[in-house]
Amino acid sequence: RLTVCGCDLLSDGSVRGSYQVGYDGWDHISFDLESGRFVPANNIAEITRRRWEHEFNEVEKWT
Repeated sequence: RLTVCGCDLLSDGSVRGSYQVGYDGWDHISFDLESGRFVPANNIAEITRRRWEHEFNEVEKWT
């Protein structure tokens, strides 16, 4: 599993964060801050998205 977290300072002075998780060299899931939703990269990641959004209320931690 590889998790990449980052933040970018944009030219207008605002900050944009990013969060991505991958497994075995493939993208798995990321978080879109603008929509406040996890974005699955495939059908298997859809299971993760459902669990994180509904069972664990993960979205609240990221917004």
